[in-house]
Amino acid sequence: MVKTLRNPPMSGIVCSQELIQEFETAKKKSEIRSFKLEIVNEQIVVTKKINVKENEEEDFKGIYNFLEPKKGCYILYKLDTKNTEFRNEWTFLSYIGEGTKVKEQMKYTSAKNNCQEKLGLKYFVIDLYGSSVNEFKFEMIQEARKPSSVREETLQFLTENEIIRRKQKLEKVATITSTEYLHSVSFPCSKELKEQFKNLLDDSLQEIFTSVNKKTRYIFWVYNHLKFNKPTKVLLFFYVCFPKGSIKKNILYSTVKSSLLSQSQEAGIEPYKKYEVTEINDITEEFLFEELYPQKKERRKPKRFTKPKRPGRGKRKLIKKKK
Repeated sequence: MVKTLRNPPMSGIVCSQELIQEFETAKKKSEIRSFKLEIVNEQIVVTKKINVKENEEEDFKGIYNFLEPKKGCYILYKLDTKNTEFRNEWTFLSYIGEGTKVKEQMKYTSAKNNCQEKLGLKYFVIDLYGSSVNEFKFEMIQEARKPSSVREETLQFLTENEIIRRKQKLEKVATITSTEYLHSVSFPCSKELKEQFKNLLDDSLQEIFTSVNKKTRYIFWVYNHLKFNKPTKVLLFFYVCFPKGSIKKNILYSTVKSSLLSQSQEAGIEPYKKYEVTEINDITEEFLFEELYPQKKERRKPKRFTKPKRPGRGKRKLIKKKK
């Protein structure tokens, strides 16, 4: 069921055991440079891999063989830099080709966080997204390594001050017939999530996938598509809820949704459309296109009531007399 919210769900897709084992081995050994991961039969599996040949910049060209225009994939790319445990750091690349079906796009969007968490978030120092081969250049990684620019620092300062101002406004108490009511309950976003909001604004990120627990999810997703043969993108928001939850929990999750949308708005993020989703299969390309670009239906003129003729009026009838 899909509802348009006026004021992609947990897909059940998991990492295969083979992927977990291979990545664990790659963290310890130096032969593997990159993995291509795909979703097959509701599991994330390794479909291709490349060994280390030269340095990280030269080997990056090898991932072009992973990319297909109408399919999605994840790429785990090992860097030459080391972490505090003296193990190589990794980049997590999400690729969803512009011609990928909406259902597949939603699958890769919703399964990404599960994949990173299972393999170990601490190993992925850079998280990047692309929808065309031309976007995947090593310069992306070099840019991501740079410290925050003056613009980003200014934006962060303004955003934090705006959040404080709005929070103070929300904390005001309205008095009605000698009874006090708080306007809303606020659930603050983590610092990491606020950083992701900035990345979404800078077009360096295609989706934000966040949650309160393992069931209820909130997704900000940039939908890349063709609008009458013209490349277009719009930001959509999906609130993934489960109808069998208790009323108390559903109210809580709905409140979290409102708080999240409020804080994203403060960061400058305004989804074009918001949806409440219970099943990922309900989101189809046809559904989204009709929602975004509804066809105008021709209005038919209502038929007017024709007053019946009185007796004795109208055409004369010839009545034959019986002999």
